[in-house]
Amino acid sequence: MKPKQLLYMDGKVLWKGVRQASSRSEEPILCLVKQDTIKFVAVSGLRLVVSWEIKLYHSVPLYLAFVIPPLIAQLLSSEAVRDQAKVEIAVQGDNVALRLVDQLGHCQIHWESDLASFSAPIQFSDLIKVPDALLEVPYISFSDAIHKAVAKLVRLEAKGEINRNKLAILIDLDLGRLSVNSQEIIAAESSRYYFDPRLVIRALEFIKEQTVRVGITPLKLAKRAYLSLWAKQDDWTVHCSLLSIGMDTQKLYPLQPGRNR
Repeated sequence: MKPKQLLYMDGKVLWKGVRQASSRSEEPILCLVKQDTIKFVAVSGLRLVVSWEIKLYHSVPLYLAFVIPPLIAQLLSSEAVRDQAKVEIAVQGDNVALRLVDQLGHCQIHWESDLASFSAPIQFSDLIKVPDALLEVPYISFSDAIHKAVAKLVRLEAKGEINRNKLAILIDLDLGRLSVNSQEIIAAESSRYYFDPRLVIRALEFIKEQTVRVGITPLKLAKRAYLSLWAKQDDWTVHCSLLSIGMDTQKLYPLQPGRNR
């Protein structure tokens, strides 16, 4: 039997982390604990990973990973959790137990953590990492460039000059300069990558700070990379990681219905 690991945190941390991760996705939430930090990770479609990270006042000796199913996430988004001075989470293998205490007594919530239920996209182990080299840019400038590129795509589609499934934003980060353009997906040079415009817009919704740090990290996958958008929000950091469009498919995937559209 695997040993039991105990995790302690402020109720507001758990409440906010779950609310943020479940705000745009109906998928299970992945929690990654490493020493004195915790990440709440959500996926959106097949190419976008968003994580919220915060420091804990109590560290764990080992790396810890567990999943919060959607139904449990609804329970943890309640005021009863937010108002807790401290919550205790016990993880033993696939079994998770959360203990709440108030003036009326205590209760426990149990669930099974099925890591296989978390729909991790390809290259997830890379996408979850925050690159060391990121370029800091004003959020408004970057957002304006993206929205102008999307508006150009809409005009091209309206004129029948481009196929809807070939719409893409071309982002290039070379020699410390960031360039954003829009065009039909074609075979790209090794340092230029295409991204789904719908997912770039979605990522911008998660990060609304004065400045945002941007980076493109090439992957071992042929002509693939991921776009990083990183920002600090009070005590939290948020990282949006978007996988580029593969030259094998050269098309957009349908987005799932619901909050993660």
